[in-house]
Amino acid sequence: MKTCPRFTRIRAGFEREIAYLSAHSQRHTDSPAAKTSAKQALSLKQRMSRALCRHVEHCLECG
Repeated sequence: MKTCPRFTRIRAGFEREIAYLSAHSQRHTDSPAAKTSAKQALSLKQRMSRALCRHVEHCLECG
């Protein structure tokens, strides 16, 4: 599947945030902040999926 540069930017931004939250969660294991970061990383993955699907539906170059 060929994607446009905007798709790549959207995905990279989400992946950067997910990596940051996951790393924080691993560094501070068993703390309340780590559990919150892990939950936020999961919800961010879902939001990334929705955003990328929405983009593909509306983008002329990707869809």
